[in-house]
Amino acid sequence: MKKRIYITLTILILSLSVYYYWQNRYVEIRPVLSRELDRQIIFFQNDFYRIAERNETPSNFYKNIRFVLDHQSVDYIVKDDVVCIKYKDMNDLEMIWNYTNKTNDLIWIKQKQEEDIFNKKVNIKKN
Repeated sequence: MKKRIYITLTILILSLSVYYYWQNRYVEIRPVLSRELDRQIIFFQNDFYRIAERNETPSNFYKNIRFVLDHQSVDYIVKDDVVCIKYKDMNDLEMIWNYTNKTNDLIWIKQKQEEDIFNKKVNIKKN
């Protein structure tokens, strides 16, 4: 009986460890576009979005994505000039869609740059 409990507990711990690792590994960030839907019933929020193909990538996405991620306080790393975020963040297609739109929103980028310049002049520290 004890052996069965230990085996079950070991399997549970291993399963949770693999799940935790899988969710927190870093993957390449890809642009997300909105999807045209024909069906009436939507079960998941991610059904509204799709990951863009290489030839559909917005023009300023890779140029501005680091700036956007810095200002949205998203944890990311750069491997061989490729920006990588956590898998659990990449699964939130609505959030990545917002970041994709912000990379092409020159008004938002200029506003954040002006805020950065102002904060440096006034010596206000970010939290």
